[in-house]
Amino acid sequence: MPPRVRLTPGETARLPDLLARVDALRAEFPIGADASVQAGWIRERYTDKLPPTLNLITLLLFEHGVHRSADQVAHDLAMLREES
Repeated sequence: MPPRVRLTPGETARLPDLLARVDALRAEFPIGADASVQAGWIRERYTDKLPPTLNLITLLLFEHGVHRSADQVAHDLAMLREES
């Protein structure tokens, strides 16, 4: 079951284009990497005009087979920022 996130109208409008890219990127996804690396990978690979939001990153992680809550993804991204 997908994570529970509420998408804004803007996020909802972006979601189809982002989901269309999942299959093309599936083989590159760092499945064995730690959580912050995976969240950063999603943020980098799925940035178009704007980087994906927390909710979109959470959903895209799910599409790549990783089940995390939005709260956990927010923590993972914070850890990534601290490491940079």
